[in-house]
Amino acid sequence: MLRSGVRLMRRRTGSAITAAAGLVAVAIVACANLAQDATVVERPTLAPAATAEAPGAAASESPAPAAPISTEAGQALAQLEQLTIAEPSSTTKYVRDYFGQRWADVDRNGCDTRNDILARDLTDLTFKPGTRDCVVLSGVLYDRYTEETVQFVRISQGYQPVQVDHVVSLAVVWSSGAEAWTPEEREMFANDPLNLQTTTANQQKNEFTPSRWMPASVTAACEYSARYVTVLDTYDLTITAADAAALRSTLTSCSA
Repeated sequence: MLRSGVRLMRRRTGSAITAAAGLVAVAIVACANLAQDATVVERPTLAPAATAEAPGAAASESPAPAAPISTEAGQALAQLEQLTIAEPSSTTKYVRDYFGQRWADVDRNGCDTRNDILARDLTDLTFKPGTRDCVVLSGVLYDRYTEETVQFVRISQGYQPVQVDHVVSLAVVWSSGAEAWTPEEREMFANDPLNLQTTTANQQKNEFTPSRWMPASVTAACEYSARYVTVLDTYDLTITAADAAALRSTLTSCSA
């Protein structure tokens, strides 16, 4: 730090001290007189320099907050974090017969599961006479996978474009924990409406999991992902790291 004031240096010069003192006194008086007549000039106070911006530069903005996800997606994300991550594992190869009779009447309502799901998913239904409104002959489907509206007409033989799909395929379920189930438990799972959906995309989806197949529409993908996770959580099934990542990515983009 600098100090204010003047340090007076004194020299001892013998008899010259008295003469020097007199000269100093005269000089002081002269300086005092000049100070009274002098005009005081003050320096203007400078304002802080403005920060220059590049031409055309936009002011920085805070990023917009992310849109809140839907309640259904939030619940599915919470369920997803509780699932066990594991690669598919089974001691024997998957066989469809391990899951019992195809489209059994597990709820004992006098109608097989396939027709129960068609009746659930279709509108403007017509039924085969004499079946107590069991066998669906026709109807209109709003496909939850493709978001298309299609006409269903029962075909006795040949390829049926409108099919009932297992959301989580039985082959995937087999290697994700169902191998350890009883035959009765596997049959009940194969006919659980929670895991069944009428669609025209059954062949396209095949046995693919979310890391390899997802509905094209964002809305349909969100609904499918939430349902997929719910099935795994309900039945305490495992999930691969790749599928968990795909589902997480989809569900976090499902806005409310």
